[in-house]
Amino acid sequence: MEKVTVTVVNAVGLHARPASLLTKLVKGFECDIEVYKNGNDNKRHQPKSILSIMALGAVQGDKLTFEAKGKDEKEAIKAIEDFVRNGCGE
Repeated sequence: MEKVTVTVVNAVGLHARPASLLTKLVKGFECDIEVYKNGNDNKRHQPKSILSIMALGAVQGDKLTFEAKGKDEKEAIKAIEDFVRNGCGE
């Protein structure tokens, strides 16, 4: 299992457009991926679903932890880390 925690840096957080881009990115990987917003509940979401990403309600400054398990987990985590740290396509 690979894991990374990143901080949402873009000003508007994971609204529809960056959520869509993230979903498209992670659908390109075979591994199972989960994400949760660090906090009290740590409810896990499936980033291969745009509705699940939107349900995170992630805003600028939120810390998100992504976990990947499977064949291409290292590549998936690296791609996700780069995507979030570079502003989620914004």
